Amino acid sequence: MAQQLLRFSRLLPVLAASVLAACGGEDDPGDSCIRDITEKQSAATTWSPGDDNCAYSVKGVVEVSGALTIAPGTVVRFGPDAGLLITETGSLNAVGTEAQPITFTGTTQTPGFWKGLAFKSNNPANVLEYVTVAYAGSESAFCCDFFYGVGGGMDAKAAVLLGSNLRDAASTVRITHTTIEKSGAFGLFAFNKARLPGFSQNLFRGNLGAPVSLTMSLVGALDSASIYSGNSATSPAANGDNTVHVQAAPTADSGATQTLRKLDVPYGIATGSPDTTVPYTGALTIEPGVRLQFEAQSGLRIEQDGSLVARGTAAERIVFTGRTETSGYWKGISIRSSSGNNVIAFSDVKFGGSDDFCCDYFTNTGDIVANITVGGGNGSNQGRLQLTDSVISGSPEYGVFAFKAAVFSESGNTYSGNTQNFAREN
Repeated sequence: MAQQLLRFSRLLPVLAASVLAACGGEDDPGDSCIRDITEKQSAATTWSPGDDNCAYSVKGVVEVSGALTIAPGTVVRFGPDAGLLITETGSLNAVGTEAQPITFTGTTQTPGFWKGLAFKSNNPANVLEYVTVAYAGSESAFCCDFFYGVGGGMDAKAAVLLGSNLRDAASTVRITHTTIEKSGAFGLFAFNKARLPGFSQNLFRGNLGAPVSLTMSLVGALDSASIYSGNSATSPAANGDNTVHVQAAPTADSGATQTLRKLDVPYGIATGSPDTTVPYTGALTIEPGVRLQFEAQSGLRIEQDGSLVARGTAAERIVFTGRTETSGYWKGISIRSSSGNNVIAFSDVKFGGSDDFCCDYFTNTGDIVANITVGGGNGSNQGRLQLTDSVISGSPEYGVFAFKAAVFSESGNTYSGNTQNFAREN
C-alpha cells in the first residue's frame, strides 16, 4: 500500500502538467488551466470553465463572425491591445448570473491595457448580462471604421464599443447588470446607428474618460437605475469625467420619440466637439431634475418636425447651461418647431448666446443670439413655445428672442444678467 501511494504521488505532477497542456498552458497560477484564443471564431462556439475550471486567454484582436456564447462564471483575460471584434455576421452572448458573473479583464490590471469589446453586429443575440469588463479601452483603436466626429477624424476608444461608419450599418447589444470599470478611455461608446435595447442597472466606475458617450438618437436608452458617477455603495470610484457625453446624431436618425431621464451625472451636449449644432426632428421630453451642459458655441435646435417638452418642477428644475458657466459660452436653444407641445417650464436656461444658429437667424438689425430663439429669420419659420416659471440669464444679448412669425407665450419667468431680456422682431 505504501509503495502504491508513493507511485501515485510521483504521478501527480505529471497528471497536473497533462491537464494544463490540454487546456493550453498556465498563464495565471490562480487558474486550473488556460485556453489560448488567437484565431478567428467563425463557428458556433461556447466558452465555459468546464470541469477543469479553465479560463481563456485572448491574444491580439480576435474576430467573431459566428455565434460565440460565454457561460456563467467564465473568465476571459486579454493580452496587451487584444480584444474581441464582433463582425456583422457574428454575435456575442455573455449571460452570467449574480452568483456566477462573467469577467472580461486584462492579463495586467492597468487601465487601458486591452482594447475592449467592439460590436458591428445587429444580432439580437448580442447580450452582456451580469458581466464585468475591466482594464480595457487602450490607446490603440480598433481598425478600421470605428471613428466619429467632424470629418470622421477621431478614433472611438472604449471598453465596450458599439457602431460602425459603414453606410447603413446598424449594431445592437443589450447591456444589463454589467460593470464597466477602469477603462483607459470611455466606458461605453455608441455611435451612428447603434442601439441599446433593455439597457438597465449597470455600473460605470473608475474609467479614465466619461462613463458613456452616445448620440442624441440614443439618449433615451439610458436608465435612471444605472450608476454613471461611480458612486456605488460597495466600491465608489469616480470616472475621469462624470458626464454622459452626447453627440449629434446622423440627420436620418434624429427623429426618435424619447425621454432624457434624470441620471446621477449631467448630460454633456457636444462635449469635445465645439461649435456644433445638435438638431432634433423627433419628440424630445426631458424629465425633471435633468442637467444639460453644452460645449462651447454648441446648442440644441428643435427642427420643424420635432418638439420639446422640458417640464421641471419647483423642487427639481431642469438646467440648460454651459460646460463652463460664463456669459455667452454656448449657443442656446432654438425652437423652429410649430408644435403646440413645445414647453419649457420650471427650468434654468443660462449662459447661452455665444453666436447665432446657422443659417437664417438674422433680422434687418443683424444676427440674433440669445439663450432661447423661437422661429427663424425672414418669416421663414413660425416656431412656437410656451415658457413658464423659468430663469433666463447670462446672455450677452437677448434672454429670449421671438421672430416675427413665432407664437410665444410666457408667465412667471425671471430674467437676469442679459443685455436685453426679451425682444420680438417687428
